[in-house]
Amino acid sequence: MKDERVETWWKNAGQRKAGRYEHLYKDLNFNIQEPVLEIGGGSGTFLRYVNVKKATIIDIGGEDSLVGDYKFITADVTKKLPKLNQKFKTIFLMEILEHIKNPLYLMAQAYDILDDDGMCYIAVPYTELDLNRERQPNPYNCHVCRWKLKEIINQMEKLGFIVDVAQKRRRFKDTAFYLPHCWIVLKLKKRIEN
Repeated sequence: MKDERVETWWKNAGQRKAGRYEHLYKDLNFNIQEPVLEIGGGSGTFLRYVNVKKATIIDIGGEDSLVGDYKFITADVTKKLPKLNQKFKTIFLMEILEHIKNPLYLMAQAYDILDDDGMCYIAVPYTELDLNRERQPNPYNCHVCRWKLKEIINQMEKLGFIVDVAQKRRRFKDTAFYLPHCWIVLKLKKRIEN
């Protein structure tokens, strides 16, 4: 059963996201190989931004406003992912982990469905948690967890990933001064034991 609030949010978000992606990811070169999976990808605006034509998206909403010819699987990514009959060469988890109370469970599942020579990209904030956001009326805009930089890298390594910091960025806050580094994109590969 579809939640109309989620679908409405994604319809509106698709119109806002392209400029945001240009700001955050314009200097990154993603090594994208098929098959591609985006977990928490909503309507596919990020995939469209990075020019992915064919992919699978798993999310709780966004199917009604897809911006590409993507296979959409409706599922709550905070729970066990649906059974997928393939491994993926490229997996994206862009701006999703901070919205999940147990992101390491999701990352462990991503590890399992990542091809042995595949690449997983995650983008997360790594600043202190803003408790005021939890009280906002939009439940899909809450950040329920954040990490320090060394902590997120350490946690990904414990799951079995080889971690490469692809990008660290600063964000602006309504003025021209910089905040401390608070945005990171990680490239994750499986650590294959011989």
